[in-house]
Amino acid sequence: MKKLIFILFILIAIGSCKEKFDSPVVSASAGYLVVEGTINAGNVVTEIVLKRTVKLDNPVIVYEPGAIVSVLGEDNSIFPLNENGSGHYFGINLTLNKLKKYKLHIQTKDGKVYESDFVEVRNTPAIDTISKQYDNTGLTLYVSTHDATGLTKYYQWDYTETWEYHSPYKQFMVYQPLASSSGTKYYLWYFDPVLISYNSAIYTCWPTENSSTILSGSTVTLTDNKIFLPLTFISKGSVKLGQMYSINTRQYSLSEGRYNYLQKMKKNTESTGSVFDAQPSELVGNIHCTTNASEPVIGYIDICNIQEKRIFINNSDLPDWNYVSPCVKTEVPNNIDSITFVHDQFYPIDVAKMSPMGGVLSYYFSTPSCVDCTFWGTNKKPSFWP
Repeated sequence: MKKLIFILFILIAIGSCKEKFDSPVVSASAGYLVVEGTINAGNVVTEIVLKRTVKLDNPVIVYEPGAIVSVLGEDNSIFPLNENGSGHYFGINLTLNKLKKYKLHIQTKDGKVYESDFVEVRNTPAIDTISKQYDNTGLTLYVSTHDATGLTKYYQWDYTETWEYHSPYKQFMVYQPLASSSGTKYYLWYFDPVLISYNSAIYTCWPTENSSTILSGSTVTLTDNKIFLPLTFISKGSVKLGQMYSINTRQYSLSEGRYNYLQKMKKNTESTGSVFDAQPSELVGNIHCTTNASEPVIGYIDICNIQEKRIFINNSDLPDWNYVSPCVKTEVPNNIDSITFVHDQFYPIDVAKMSPMGGVLSYYFSTPSCVDCTFWGTNKKPSFWP
């Protein structure tokens, strides 16, 4: 008994030692420059994103607009990138010479200059397959590749998901204002679903989502220069496969330096924050501020031709996927006051009940995001969609 009491005392004492941890790291008030992206030596668009570091308690992303960004060759060639949206800089068909080295040059609007080291143009092998495995938990997608030349040892992947989304409810009605002595009220104008179609412009949309985790791999310790890795997992019943789904995967050939940089970044950003986790390590990239050598810069630039592969998956390919929308509809009496009351918060859908004499007794309503698909994505069909 005394032994049990002693153990309980020790456990209580350990628990009482827990204190909130406040990070001693304080970011600069102006923020350090963050450079994201890969220079594409192929015929795919090069995108470089410039940001600024923020304090740990600030969730807002601060982009760096108004910079002059270009790719400079050791042969004095210049390839300017154009800004398209705040902090995003693009170049198309840079046609870089694979026998030359290049660097990224940045001049921010405050006059500071940043440059990467000169790096070689790397060749990226093609993606072999994007395969899938389906079980009662969901769908796992895998990427596989190999390099017969043995030159590529380090890889990175990212992807963009697009899926077809149908609003849970079709809209056959719209509101019409009705002026009255007590102010504007609303009544419903009913479209006969047999004679007049629903509002198709808000029924079918295509949401898009980019990958947000660092996915990289190496064949250095493998006998064969082949890689087969899980790319992403989609939980069973997800809306992404409610109709049709597509994933466009991009593959990059990395230098050893860029690979090690990404491994450190992954460890720093995906750690759980426990005292038993690996502590954050300093990120040392290959980009430097030439106007102030002591100023840290976050980023690592590589150059390669980016390989892409897109696949489509239909809901019919996955038996018992069982996507169920969380949306519900509400029945509202057919009178001016009731309809005016729900006007600001609900969209009309269809007739709920009819009287024996042919009049409408009530209507169905639902929240805007359950009726209008543009809350989730664009209603403009993507050019690659079948």
